[in-house]
Amino acid sequence: MSRAPTSVRQGTAQYVYGVVTAGVAAPSRRGIAKKPLHTLADDDIAAIVSEAPAGGAEMRAGREELTAHAAVLESALKKGPVLPMRFGMVMANAESVRDELLDRYNDDLARQLEELDGKAELRLRAMYEEGTLMAEVVQARPDIGNRSEVLRDRPPEASYYERIELGQLVAEAIDRIRAQDTVAIMDVLEPLAVAWDLGSPDHEHLALQASFLVDSDQIAAFDEAVDDLGRKNVGRLRFKYTGPLPPYSFVDLPTAE
Repeated sequence: MSRAPTSVRQGTAQYVYGVVTAGVAAPSRRGIAKKPLHTLADDDIAAIVSEAPAGGAEMRAGREELTAHAAVLESALKKGPVLPMRFGMVMANAESVRDELLDRYNDDLARQLEELDGKAELRLRAMYEEGTLMAEVVQARPDIGNRSEVLRDRPPEASYYERIELGQLVAEAIDRIRAQDTVAIMDVLEPLAVAWDLGSPDHEHLALQASFLVDSDQIAAFDEAVDDLGRKNVGRLRFKYTGPLPPYSFVDLPTAE
């Protein structure tokens, strides 16, 4: 197998950021712990690596480290497709990276790089404005508003079970509103995406949390669609939109041991 020369010391533990096409230069920025970046190639694919910081196997996932990891991958994406590895992946040395990752999984990694070429991940998170959401709940279910009024002046300890039941009714009403909004948002965005991944709600006021895999020539149209959703939902939904990002949600990478 052809192997590109590298300046990495062969016996040094390597921190692995991601996998790219062979021949693509490592980003010119520094990696975790300000270490310089290199590529280790094996046939048609390569890994972006740096020397692992001391104690890398027990690396702390602090803000600085996570930011550096993400920044390397975002820089790599500007040069071509990249398959991001999980944070904290340290391998024993350069040969381990080649033999246990690149060589062992070459066919699968090369296939995914080809499939993801010219694509990026876009993330959208939509949160309800609390006051507007509750007004919609009461409008949809007047009985919830009536029960709330009845319980308002009653001591909590004397109405414990009634308040639990009311909370369940509110949650069910929010679930129905969320389901309707998810359909409405996805009807707009799905046609512009190659694939998507809907996350589970992690907050009662979360309307939607999703990642989209989008062709580069569709990103501008996707941006405009999100802007339009924002304009139509002013005062009701707050959108957080990020990207283009490496395709974190759309790769199936091996765990090198």
